[in-house]
Amino acid sequence: MATIAPKLVTASEVGPAMNALARAMAEPRGVMFRFLQDALKIPSVSGQEKTFTEFVAQWAAANGFQTDLWQAEESQLPPGPAPFATHLPLHGRPTLVIKLAGTGRGPSLLFNAHSDVVGPGDVAAWTVPPFSGTFQNDRFISRGACDVKGPLASALWCMLALKHCFGNSLPGDVLLELIPGEEDAVGLGTLTSVARGHRADAVIILEPTENLPRPASRAGCRFVVTLHGRAVHGTVKWLGKDALALAPVVMQALAAMEQAYNHVSPDALFAEYPYQRPITLDSINGGRWQGMVCDECVLAGYLELLPRDDIQDWKKRFTADLLAGLPDADARGRVAVAFTEEYHGHVTDVQEAVCRAAMAAVAPWQDCPWAGFNSGCEAGVRWFLHGTPTLVWGPGTLGHAHAADESIGFSEVANAAELFARTCVLFSGHQETKC
Repeated sequence: MATIAPKLVTASEVGPAMNALARAMAEPRGVMFRFLQDALKIPSVSGQEKTFTEFVAQWAAANGFQTDLWQAEESQLPPGPAPFATHLPLHGRPTLVIKLAGTGRGPSLLFNAHSDVVGPGDVAAWTVPPFSGTFQNDRFISRGACDVKGPLASALWCMLALKHCFGNSLPGDVLLELIPGEEDAVGLGTLTSVARGHRADAVIILEPTENLPRPASRAGCRFVVTLHGRAVHGTVKWLGKDALALAPVVMQALAAMEQAYNHVSPDALFAEYPYQRPITLDSINGGRWQGMVCDECVLAGYLELLPRDDIQDWKKRFTADLLAGLPDADARGRVAVAFTEEYHGHVTDVQEAVCRAAMAAVAPWQDCPWAGFNSGCEAGVRWFLHGTPTLVWGPGTLGHAHAADESIGFSEVANAAELFARTCVLFSGHQETKC
């Protein structure tokens, strides 16, 4: 794809187009309500994305968009920015790209959404069935509502309005890629689209950001800490070494490291968050049989980093600091650290055209202080491989993601759709409309 330098126009220069676009947003409201409700009823947990991806492909084709639906395999992927040692196999998890073609005289913009969601967890903790598409008091309550089927609906709503207003006369293409596996292995799904040859001049990663565009996102890596012991019968436990007893010692060391890392080269874009480099344990497993001292305990989780951090250096630092935080040589000799996944963050200069377009779109409604997105996501892939200017942006909040009763306001979805559409018009430089 030939890169076209963006020539950003101002909101005043596209005033008639913006007015027409605002009117066009109202028409698909019922269509998008039904789309989102139907989407939330499909349980697309990681590894089971196919039905949902095919549903979106059929919807897009029925609404007149170009579609490219295919099944990628690991052997087809380019050398990636990260290893994926534990990912679920790609087979049976297709990728989809939806396209609203422009004239080719302006820059292209690509939305990125992931098709998978995390599992519902303890269903008893939900007040409604987690895949019911329940709608109450302007909010959809379902797994995936804000992460990221609500943001996906906003982008598709935006594309419908653009299609109605401009047909194929928008200077640049607007695309949306729906990729598998973000919840399973960050970056893997986007690589399937990169390998297919899909490129754009700028990218918006759809994630819940409270409708504020974010020009940076976290890097990170997944760690596995294995604690070794010596098993004996519980009645003579003093003759063994209990791996489980080491777990709280390791957890205490990790907590101290997390606090210390706040003072190492902090990044102003992440200053509003309590932790510059969060360390999160998400699983602890130990004990093979009752009545015996545990001989192995495994703790796993994520070290999330700042976008400019050198991941390899921080992996070494993490290992050294953890071992140094243990009480004695015996404990250090019983702890092994490994890393099974890593992903790059990103930082886009806020003077890039896509950032200026986003700011101009948002400014009439709210202040938009620039800050980083407080998580890893797909943003680092094209930024790392191609230097593509990238924003993370969408309705909803991370505070609802992965939680029981995950939800999103439909008014938030609608607002994001209009902000996305305004951004597309400003970024492409379009000054006329047929609406």
